[in-house]
Order: sequence, then structure tokens, then C-alpha cells
Amino acid sequence: MASSLTSQMIYEQPVCFELARIKAKTLLIIGQADRTVDGKPRVKKDILLSVGQYSERGRRGARVIPHSSLLEVDNVGHVPHLEAPERFHREVYFS
Repeated sequence: MASSLTSQMIYEQPVCFELARIKAKTLLIIGQADRTVDGKPRVKKDILLSVGQYSERGRRGARVIPHSSLLEVDNVGHVPHLEAPERFHREVYFS
């Protein structure tokens, strides 16, 4: 169920245009090695390198979301809280 709802959200509810409406102080944590692409096996190889660029998406989000800050985590992919838990906890709980 969760997987189905996630896929539905990805394809039917793009929220990038709503980021500027966020009012809460926001911390974006982006693994700089994240190249996640939903449906990756079906993406044409000639455009595969241009999609899933979360480092740029994070910077763009931080520019658009008021009162946001961005933590760019080097050498980490899609799940920083599991791939670099010590740094994740230090930044989230002690900053």
C-alpha cells in the first residue's frame, strides 16, 4: 500500500510549485550521491545521466522555501539517516 501511494504521489502530485508555500523552518538534507530515479529501468540511457540530480534539486528547494537551510552530505545517497547516521543525528539534533 505504501509503495503504491508513493508511486501515485510521484506521478500525479508534483509539489515543486508548492515549496514556496511552506511556512515552517525547514532543513533539507540531501545526499550528494543520490541519483534515485523512479522507473529507472524504463528511462532511456541517453537521458539517464541528466535525471535524479538531487544535489541540484536540494539547492533549488533551499532557494525557494522560505526559512530553509540545506545540509549537503558528501558521499551519501538517498538515505542519509541510514548511510551516515552519526552526521545526520549531529546535524538534526545539535544544530
